[in-house]
Amino acid sequence: MVGKVVKVRPHPRGERIWLADVDIGADYQLQIVWGGLPVVEEGSLVPVAPPGARLPDGKMRRRRYRGEISEGMLCSLAELGWDPSVTDRVALLDNSMGLRPGESLKPDVDWKSIVMLEDKPPMVDVPTSNSVVPPIAPLWRKPRRSP
Repeated sequence: MVGKVVKVRPHPRGERIWLADVDIGADYQLQIVWGGLPVVEEGSLVPVAPPGARLPDGKMRRRRYRGEISEGMLCSLAELGWDPSVTDRVALLDNSMGLRPGESLKPDVDWKSIVMLEDKPPMVDVPTSNSVVPPIAPLWRKPRRSP
């Protein structure tokens, strides 16, 4: 089902784990614990598996993660059975497609038409010893050694 993220905050007892309050329609909100890449923000539309939902891995239920209740799951494309190669990030649904919180995501839907595929977290270039040493090695007048 479609959920609209109302609030996102870090989990008080975990790194790389967040809490999201998600509106699933009819003025009903779920608190969901999620991990993975931090691509979800307030206002995002996301696929939600509430307690009782059936997924390829089994039936969803209410759980406690490090002391916080999770009333379902924010789903990836793999968990929905749409694209098995995308397992590590929550699928973001396109806000311009007219999807509403609580609306069902049918298995036969053309998922490429409702998922924001271009919204990926930016890659960070981390300098390595090979990228830093060559420019400064001549300043020391010493030959460059590889690690």
